[in-house]
This record gives sequence, structure tokens and C-alpha cells, in this order.
Amino acid sequence: MVKIVRINLETKKIEIEPIERGHLYEFYGGRSLSAKIMLDEVDPKVDPLSKENKLIFASGLLGGTFAPNSGRFSIGSKSPLTRGIKEANVGGLAPTLLCKTGIKAIIFEGKASNWQLLKIEDEKIELINADPYIGMNNYELDLELSKRYEGKIGVFSIGIAGEKQLKAASIASMDLEGYPSRHAGRGGLGAVMGSKKLKAVVIIQPKKNQISYHDKKSFQQVALKWGKHLQETKKGFSKFGTLMGLMTMDSVHGLPTQNFRSGSFKDAEKISGEALHEYLLQNNGKFSVSCSPGCMIRCSNIVFDKKGNHITSSLEYETVALNGSNLLINDIEKLAIIDHICDDLGLDTIEVGNTLAVFMETGIIKWGDADGCIALLKQINNEDKNALLLGDGAVAAGSAFNVTRVAQVKGQGLPGYDPRTFKGMGVTFLTSPMGADHTAGAAIVSRTPDSDLDYGKLHTPKNKVELSKKLQIFTMILDSMGQCYFIGPHIKNMPKIAEMLNARFGWNLSTEDLIDMGKKWLVIERDFNVKAGLGATDNFPAFIQEETLQDLPNRSWDIEPKEILSFWEK
Repeated sequence: MVKIVRINLETKKIEIEPIERGHLYEFYGGRSLSAKIMLDEVDPKVDPLSKENKLIFASGLLGGTFAPNSGRFSIGSKSPLTRGIKEANVGGLAPTLLCKTGIKAIIFEGKASNWQLLKIEDEKIELINADPYIGMNNYELDLELSKRYEGKIGVFSIGIAGEKQLKAASIASMDLEGYPSRHAGRGGLGAVMGSKKLKAVVIIQPKKNQISYHDKKSFQQVALKWGKHLQETKKGFSKFGTLMGLMTMDSVHGLPTQNFRSGSFKDAEKISGEALHEYLLQNNGKFSVSCSPGCMIRCSNIVFDKKGNHITSSLEYETVALNGSNLLINDIEKLAIIDHICDDLGLDTIEVGNTLAVFMETGIIKWGDADGCIALLKQINNEDKNALLLGDGAVAAGSAFNVTRVAQVKGQGLPGYDPRTFKGMGVTFLTSPMGADHTAGAAIVSRTPDSDLDYGKLHTPKNKVELSKKLQIFTMILDSMGQCYFIGPHIKNMPKIAEMLNARFGWNLSTEDLIDMGKKWLVIERDFNVKAGLGATDNFPAFIQEETLQDLPNRSWDIEPKEILSFWEK
């Protein structure tokens, strides 16, 4: 039985709601489901850290199935960073295990009087006192939970940053090796989880797989063919991971450097995918690692130090760009350590990189000082004032230190793409209901949603609003399926998705129907934000609007405001 589980943490009441044909949420999943529930059930003007806000864990419509890369998962709420709607996406083992229990979504309501852990074992769903785990960061917590619950388990959890309700707090998901390395990072949803006094969600591997198919054979045929294609065409990801593109970002002057002053970094080679690959080979690290079951791309890695000790899994492009070139740090091992500390505390590495840049603007930490960054992060455990400010994000730090050079949109730090070069990505940052979020519509090198238009060069304004719009629609569809966006937010993949939805549920969707659904889902998020008092579009900070890149003085942000405003017109 497919169901929604509603948990009132205040009363400890647990309700099960079957999802049958004709149900309001039948055609929603993942990101679209969390958005729909938020718009239907939450006052958009609510304080994100109050008991009136809700936290939603939502499986994709294809989650846990044979569909390639369908192990992704959406966590949604109102963000304490953006003050608008938020979906943070994550992999790991827990999403697939949850899908196998038949749970389509978990809605957390209210606020517990003492810390709770939710345990799901087949049909048994129970809240357990989590006081013994309070004060634990994610690595220690996952180790303790693995000892307590035998067999294969999936875990969603918060570290100390979430307990303290720091606004850059993430929600960790245990990876396939048992490390808390996968994170629903953006938007501070770990703080929302902490505000509800929910320390962790533990899913025991179910005895029975409740995933069902209307036409299993047809589903498998589409999935198998698509999976083989991905294995053949995404080999670069398997070898170099998401860092595969760092040197390209640098060469096109789009790599954030010294708090977005420049688009290229003189030491880029030292923190590149090639450099990481060499480091992994030298220290018995692993590459071509899956972040979740069913992954055909395997872009993750496991990093060990020279003594064979585990540092982190996985070191990603965004972490390296924002904490490496953006801070003038060129040591790949120290970047892995920063990543480990953030994973352990439960902090978004993108927000941390932007916030550390604010500290460097003040001189509290010197540019390029990796050890200073590591030391400050560690002080979060000791409630150091500056360290807690670091955990609250770039805007909070900028306000405290009177620093105006803060790279953000809607209060959320910019990802690893300078919008003066990546014009399409810049449009996404300004128009997405998510704020500055690259995964909402990633207009990166060579990525287009179709061949209908000439989208021009990366750094030109030509058709970039249309480029971003289509990528955002297709990405919304992938997020609602529970699929990784690396498979491609492209028109050519939409018929495959429609076929699999029809084969799984017995629907009769056309490709056009699916795309129309994606548009409708995106509008739900926009409507929530407008009702929350946010604009449908936004602006960059003054320095991005006014400055050219130091390494390329003719490169500026030159898309007219009226073009941005036109995004939602049709």
C-alpha cells in the first residue's frame, strides 16, 4: 500500500493515509509533493523555526524502482535562510529503503517536548526518546545507530548544527558504506528538523518490497536501455566525479575566486578532478562510487589520508569551488577535511564557503588559510560566538561584521558558478523559487534543454531566460521522479519518463502532459513565495551588478531586469 505518514511530534500521534486512485496527491512526488503539501497546509508567512512550519520527507514517483538513478529524495519545508519554500535533494540508502516500505511521504508537524528518533520497520512506525544521542555529531551518531539496529539500515540525521538550529544546517543521509556523507544541504532544513527536536529517522530494511508496477516488463525495458546509455555516456563522471568540470569552469572564467572577484584561479590544477583522482590513487581511495542504489553514473568518491584513515565521501565540485578557489585555498586534502567537518556537524558546504569568505573580508581569517577555516569550524562544538555565526550563513555574518560583499540571492549563498560568465545559471539564481540554487536549473557548459533555440555562448544574454526556464521545468520533473539531474534535464528524456510513469501506475500521460505538470509544479513553489511576501524574481548584490571580473574586465552581468521579470509571464 502506498501511503503518507503524518506525525505530530507534539502529541506523538501517527496517522497513516492511503494514496489510492483519485487521491489529491496521486500525481505528485518528491519535490512537487513537498511543494503541494506546503502550499496546501502551511501559512507561507509562518516563522520557519516555529512549530507551525512543517518538514516533509518525500519519495519520487519513480523512487526506488528500476528507473536509472532513482535513489534521490526530496526534503521540503519553509527555509530559515531564504524565508521561502525549499526543497533539498539527497541520496544515500535511506530513500530507497523508505520507498520499499510503501511510504510516499512523511509529514512532520508540531514540535516535540523532548528529543525524538523516528524508527520505521516494515509496518511498525514509532517515536523513540533520542536524549542519549543529543550532542552527537553525524559520524558518531551513525556508528551508534548501526550498533543498536542490526542489519542494513538507512538514516537521516542532524548533527550539532541542526540541534542548535543554525541556519546553514543540513540533514545527513547515511551512504552505502555507512558514512553520513550525503546531505540535503541547501536552505537550512537541518535547523527546521532541530526546531522540531527530531534527531534522526531510522529505516530498517523491509522484509517485503512494496514497490509495485502496472506493467513491469515494459518498465524494465525502458529502464534497462536508458541505464546502459548512461553508463556509456557518463564515464568521465565515474573517473573524476563532479570535480571533472573544475578546469573547464576555470578556463571559461566562471570559477568563483576570492569571493567572486575573479573567474579563474592560478592554482586551479591543484584542486581539480585530475588532482583528486591522483590523490585517490596514491592513498588507496575509491572512485566510481554510487551515492544511492541504482546509480548508473557513479560520480562519488571516498577519500582516505596518507595513513589510510577515512576523511570524507564524497569530495564534490561545489565544496571545492566555494571553499577552495573562492577562499584561495589550494590544498585538496585540507578541503576534504573541511568537507568532513561540515558533514559531521551537519552544515551546507556551499553556505560555509560563502560565509568563510565574509570572515576573510574582515581579516579574521586570512585568504588561503585552510587551517584557520578548519579551526573556526571545529569551534562550533564549543559554542564559540564567531563559529556559531559561521553556522548561521553568509548574510548573518555580513550583517554582524558590516560586510556588504556577500554573494547571495534570497539570503542563500551562491553556488560555484559566477553568473557574469554563466548567464543562464544567473537567471536561475534570480528566478528560481529556491533562490541561489544551481540544481534548480543548471545552465552549465554545453547543457541545453533542447535544440529548438540558439542559446548563444555561455556569457551572452541570448535566450538565457528561455534556457533557464526550460531547465527549471525539466529539473522539477526529475526532482519529482526521485531521479538525479545528472541524467539530463533534456527534452529527449521526457518521453522515457512518461513511458515509465504509465508502466508503473497505469496512467496514460503524453510527453506534453508531463511537461505541463512540471510547469504547474514550478508555479506552486512561486505562489508559496509570493504569499510569503517574497518576489517571484530577485536581484544580485550590488557588487555583481556593478563589477566586471578582475581576470576578464569586459565580462559583466548584462541581462536587463525586464528580461528577468518576464520569466514568469508565460
